[in-house]
Order: sequence, then C-alpha cells, then structure tokens
Amino acid sequence: MEVPKTFYLTWKDISYTVAKKRIKNSAKEWLVGGEVERVRLLHEVSGVVKSGTIVAIMGPSGAGKTTLLATIAQRVKGESRGKILLNGQLLDKETMARMSGFVPQVDLAVESLTVQEHMEFMARMKMDRRFRALQRKHRIHCLLTDLGLLECGNSRLSSLSGGERKRVSLAVQLLTEPSILFCDEPTTGLDSYSAMSVAKTLRDVAARDRVVICTVHQPASGLLDLFHEVLLLRAGRVAFQGTVSDANEFFASLDLHCPATFNRAEFYVSQLSLTRESGEKSYEKVKYICEDFERSEFGKKLAMAIADSCAVSICPEMLHPIFLEKVSSVSGFKRIRPFTQIEWLAWRSYVDSKRNLMSLFVRSALYIGISVLISTPFVGITENLDQKNIQNMQGLMYLVITETVFTFNYGAFYTFPRELPFLLRDMASGLYDPAPYYVSKVIILTPGTIVLPFIYAAVIFNVAGLNGGFLGFVYFLIPIILGAMSATALGCLMSAVFESISGASLLSVPIDFLTLIFSGVFLHLGSLPPFTSWLKYTSQFYYGGEAVSLLQWSEIRHIDCPADPEGPCVSTGLEVLEKYGFQPGNYPVDLIGLFALYSVGHFVGYLCIRLRSQKEPVY
Repeated sequence: MEVPKTFYLTWKDISYTVAKKRIKNSAKEWLVGGEVERVRLLHEVSGVVKSGTIVAIMGPSGAGKTTLLATIAQRVKGESRGKILLNGQLLDKETMARMSGFVPQVDLAVESLTVQEHMEFMARMKMDRRFRALQRKHRIHCLLTDLGLLECGNSRLSSLSGGERKRVSLAVQLLTEPSILFCDEPTTGLDSYSAMSVAKTLRDVAARDRVVICTVHQPASGLLDLFHEVLLLRAGRVAFQGTVSDANEFFASLDLHCPATFNRAEFYVSQLSLTRESGEKSYEKVKYICEDFERSEFGKKLAMAIADSCAVSICPEMLHPIFLEKVSSVSGFKRIRPFTQIEWLAWRSYVDSKRNLMSLFVRSALYIGISVLISTPFVGITENLDQKNIQNMQGLMYLVITETVFTFNYGAFYTFPRELPFLLRDMASGLYDPAPYYVSKVIILTPGTIVLPFIYAAVIFNVAGLNGGFLGFVYFLIPIILGAMSATALGCLMSAVFESISGASLLSVPIDFLTLIFSGVFLHLGSLPPFTSWLKYTSQFYYGGEAVSLLQWSEIRHIDCPADPEGPCVSTGLEVLEKYGFQPGNYPVDLIGLFALYSVGHFVGYLCIRLRSQKEPVY
C-alpha cells in the first residue's frame, strides 16, 4: 500500500490553566501565605492544520497566542487539557518533541560561539548519530546558504543582528527537517524586508509537505498574504480560523469592513482589542465576534475539518504505522550517546571559557596574589619556633584553607544561573540530558581546582619555608586541592538551587559562618558537647585545616619555652595539635571527608538541576 504524504495536525478542546498567588494585603496573609488564584489562559480551543500549510496566530497582547503555540507543541508544564492528534492518533510529548521544531521568540544560546560552531554543536546533539561528519557539514552548509547566513559563519552570535539571530534559530530547527515547525513571533523586531524574507523562508518550508504555525505580532503590510491561514485569538478563545480571504468575508458579514488603505492584519487585531473608551461595549463586541464565528459557516467549516481529520473511516491509510514513522521520524532514531553528549557539552563550555579569558585571568591572578599576601608575613616561620610563633603558624594553616574554600566556593556561584534559561529549554526539548550536562561542567571546572591550588600551595610552601621537603609539599598540596574541589562542589550546589548569584550568596554566608566555627581556631574541637560535635564533620575548614596542621606540627619535635619557668609552655608539635583538638593520624580521614563533601555536593547539585528541568516551565 502506498503511504500518502498528507497529514493533519489537530488540537481539540485545549484548555490551559496557571496558578498565580494573589497579592498579600494583610499581615495574616503575609504570615500564612496568600491565596492561590487559578487563571485560565485558554478556553477549549480547537483547530486543525493540513501539511503544506503555514498558519499565523494573531491577536492583541494577552490573547494567549504564545500559550496556545507552546501548548500545541507540548512545551509547557502546567495544567492543560485537551487532545493533540496526528491524523486522529494522540501525540505524546516525546513524539511531538522529536517530530517538531520550536523557534522561540528570544533565542538563548552561548553567545561566544560562532554561527558555524553553534550549528555544529546543535547538529551533533539533534541529528541521528548515524549521520557522518561530512553529512552534517553538508547539511549545515546548505542551510546557511539557503538562509543567507554563509557570510556570518565565523561571526559570534553576540555580534549578529536581530534578523540574523532569527534566521540562525530557524536554521537550527531545520537541521532535522521537522514535519511540524512552531515559530513564536519570528518577525518581531525585524525591519519590513527582513520580516518578509523570514516569512518567505517559512512558506518555502511549509511547501515541502510540512506544517508551519507562527504567532505574529504587528505584521507588516503585505506580510499576511504569505500565510495560507490565519487564527485569531482573544482572551484564550478562537475568534476566527480560516484562509485570509475567508477572514475578510467573515468580518464583512459582521458589518466590519477594512478600509482599502488599512493593514488588514492590524484591522483584525484592532477589532478584537479592548479599549478604555468603549469599556463594556468593547467587551461585548469581542464576545459577540467569538460566538458568531462558532455559529457562522466558517466556524462550521472548521468543525467539519476537525471531524474529518480525526475520522478513521475517511482516510484509514493515514493511520498506517509506516506513515506515522515517516512523519514523526521517531522510530529507528538513534539518540546521541551520553558520552558523546558529555564530549560536546564540555567542548562548548571550553570554547566559551577560552573566549572569556579575562574574567578567568582576573580570578586566577587574585587567588595567586592572595598566596603572596598570606605567605609574606610568615617568612621563615619554622625557624626558631617559640611560644609566640605557635599562633602565627596555626594562623597560616587556617588562612591557607580558608582562602581556598572561599575563593572556589563563591567562584562556582556563576556556574549555572547564566546558563539556566537555555539549559532548561534544551533539556525539555530532549537536546541533552541533565547528567551529561552536569558531568561536562565538572570536567571543565576540575583543571582549575588542580592547577591554581598547585601554584598557590607552591608559593606559600616555599615563601613561608614550611617543613617536609618535596614529599611534605605533596602531602600539603593534596588537602588544598581537595578543599578547592569540595568548595567548588558546594558552590555548584548553591548555584543549582538558586536562580541568582545573590540568592546563593545569601544562604551561603550563614552556612560558611557555621562551618567556620568548627575549623579548630575558634573552638577546641575536643571539648565540644555531643549535640554539636558532629557538626565539625560537615566543615571543609575542619578537614582541610586539620590535614595541613597535622603535616606541619608532626614534623616539629621541639618548641622553645619562655624564660619564666612558671609560664605556659607547649614544647612539641603533638602538644600543639592537642591544644587545638586535632587528632594525630587523622590525615587520611580528613582527605576522605573532603572527598565525601565533594561527592555529596555534586550529587545533590545534579539532583537539583534534574528536578528543576522536570518541574520548571519550559516556555
């Protein structure tokens, strides 16, 4: 049996509701929380589009255009009802994501990449893994040529104009040749020529037996003629769906005539807009238009088209599995392997970091500069140790770990907030998974937590003249590196929990204050009561401070006592450790503790990213 190319995308009785918290006006509401108000944005909207058709969704601001588009595309998370069907068969979210493309109004991407690099990354993530590199490059070259972007191939995304950015977003979605393409205001912000150029490209896409659905805001004169059909919305209700010529007839039947010199699209939208001057009269007019469309021949024609598109008996061959496989391109699709996702995500982060070297250089220079500042006052501290120098030595050990933890902890706050908007969108569209993304970030962050602490420790160890020789330096370096790694992990955790750096800092300060108390400088760790003694095991400052202290004080066999025989005297390094509550032989335990904080921090951070990707709205 020959499988037909024609297909119908149908949506029936689509409703979408969001929960909004009412503004708190009283003290009681501030204490117990305000009431949650449920707002319905779409009211049982139905429609159908045939392949080979480009449709414009129009309406005044707040009409629900983007909400309808995203709901049909199944790219919203919320309380939605209704059915999305392909030739009468229900489409699940995974199938829709694979067979469709979605061009957002504002494209979010790593702007330090060039157009060519961005396209290569998206091609590697979106296209079947059986495609070879040469095939991907050929596909990218053809798209950039067709969309007039070939000359921009080596330009960074940040330097592109609005029209060029729109065309790059379109090119990304056309990589997989989706059967259905959703575009949210693809012409907004463009000049008339650029808008017409984008609309013509979308019409050409639809001509290849595809469905293209766009929301259009303030279309330029003549732009509407490029669309086969128009869908008018007002307050989440359908005011009209049909051809452009039918729209003229429908409004004329209501005695609403568009002046000859007036933009028809603006005329339709103006008739559905509420004005202050008209007030209740304007509301009744809009309500009348929506109700009259349902009763009109155009409304009945739409209802019949919806029924026909879902009727199995009319065209049963369209439900043939080969047809659904051909249209959806889901069956047999080879998803990108996790290791390949990690490789390309790490490559993207590396390129982004490489092109933002100044910020990296400043942070590195400050950290190395701190090592010079810390070590200079303690030059030759291990020579001729006496009772006064005990405090100096332990102060140095405290500063070595504290500065490392603070530097890497707060430096990691920038990891996710900047990328979170497009991260959630990419994950929701199935571009990559949370685990490969998080692992790629850990891979990129790890070299910095090794190289910088190495230089930092080398400066301090040599300038201050610490004990132990080369092997002592290695043992001194290990807890500093693990301290930097664990601090980065906890910084990533805070970054994953909060949307902003200020929010992460707000919680991190009291946590750091609490754990800093148990570093061994402010409290004698051996005298802690049982109900608080366990808190030291959550402190990076404790583990790192004890580890570096054990290394230095264990090497010291004698400390000069004061001339006064009745004065206090701590004569050996072991006695110093006892004074601060550190346990000799705990060095391996401290390293394990730092590694445990590193593992727990990254694991919980990953879970937070995963949870947010599942619960937060996509669009």
